[in-house]
Amino acid sequence: MTRLRITGWKHRRELSLLALKDWPWAGVNTLAGALAQAHINLPFLLMQGGKDGVWVRLCLEQGKRSQAQALAVELAQTHGWPEPLVREPVIALTFYPLAGGMTLPAEALACLAGAGLSPLALGTSLAAMTVILPEEMLPAAVKALGSRFDLPEGASPPEERVSVVQSPEKRKG
Repeated sequence: MTRLRITGWKHRRELSLLALKDWPWAGVNTLAGALAQAHINLPFLLMQGGKDGVWVRLCLEQGKRSQAQALAVELAQTHGWPEPLVREPVIALTFYPLAGGMTLPAEALACLAGAGLSPLALGTSLAAMTVILPEEMLPAAVKALGSRFDLPEGASPPEERVSVVQSPEKRKG
């Protein structure tokens, strides 16, 4: 089997996953605004609209979970929407495909399934693919995915002691 080349991968640890089900678009917009006002970063946000509302999966720093959850619960109770479900700790494992790597999501899911791992969420764009997994699955996920994907020379897969952190400081300009 031909190995697939990627330009890199990184991971972010110590995240919480909030799951919202059947919220109206306006409710998600209100929550997003409240999270922004509270300076809560969302390194991962996935939304899917449906007949009965929007399903949302969002990740945030574990240290901000109680504040974010309180905002979501307050909105849910005020409007009669389902309360958020919480899962933690989770990781966001992000891959950067090389040109022509459009099979990345299918191949990554096959690797994870073959190792008995089930993602909590997955999002893709033209530039990257992010998989959300329970944090304890990181070593098994790196092993499974590393068996199928080749990194460029000089790059290395993520190690448990390495993580990407977003700065809470705003840039000027």
